[in-house]
Amino acid sequence: MHIVLKDGSVLPYNILVSAVLRSDSVPIPLSLEFQVLLSTEIEPQLVEDEIVFIGENYIEMKIIKANIQRTGIVRDGKRVVIGAFIAILNGCEQLIKPLAKAISIENTSIGAALKASGTKLTIAEDVPLMRYFCPFGQTPTYEIARKCAEEAAVINSDNNGKIVVRRLSALMQSAEPKLKLDATSVSWKNNSTGLLHEVPNYITINKDGKTVEGEISAGKIASYYPNLDTRRLKNLSTALVCKGTIQRALSTEIMAGDLIEVDSNRYYVLTAAHRIDTGALGGSKVTATKLWIAKVEKL
Repeated sequence: MHIVLKDGSVLPYNILVSAVLRSDSVPIPLSLEFQVLLSTEIEPQLVEDEIVFIGENYIEMKIIKANIQRTGIVRDGKRVVIGAFIAILNGCEQLIKPLAKAISIENTSIGAALKASGTKLTIAEDVPLMRYFCPFGQTPTYEIARKCAEEAAVINSDNNGKIVVRRLSALMQSAEPKLKLDATSVSWKNNSTGLLHEVPNYITINKDGKTVEGEISAGKIASYYPNLDTRRLKNLSTALVCKGTIQRALSTEIMAGDLIEVDSNRYYVLTAAHRIDTGALGGSKVTATKLWIAKVEKL
């Protein structure tokens, strides 16, 4: 995993302290956190709103936070300066800012909602959406996540930095598994009790103002969700449920949205985190990947 600066130079491992590239199933699907031993040559290229590149396809990442710390450590007669940075997929930065004006569109799509909210990225795959409304002062990522839940859809980035929106029902047939493992490679999670609290039974009132739509199950949390039809109400109870985690050698080719086969069962990669610790400040070196795998369940 190499981080490339805007002048085309690669951050060498003797100044790169650590880096975590996170691919996720959220409206901001790709993020990068890294720490660097700064010098006067590279510090001007690592400031907020600057671009760095990651991966074989040189995906553009925009720095949204830079924290410079001048330490008391002296090396080779110079004070050590450490920079800690957070970057996200370039073109998504407007999604994390409160809106300057409200957005309301109908008979649209999740991709169009992303575009209307400020993203500049190409939408490779999309899912229809009845209505998208994000009020003044609201952060678009929260409203887009709610619309994904209503449509039982999920957002990812492909390995070219394009946005992919797919329905949960189509995930397990979307591609061939990137990896095949046996069950001993997975640290399994049993979270059935937690699901009773995390994924409610939703109810709503029909357009006639009298009929209650939805079902309530004993022993499970319930919640009221206004202005929904039966289809979207059922979608809210369909979710990606994390079944376990996998830790393995650095495998940056695996991203959120890929499939992994474990003992002939397919699992969806919910999150993929790729980590490098170079030992530039001492300590052990680490190159590892952690995957959170999930299945689609109707709860």
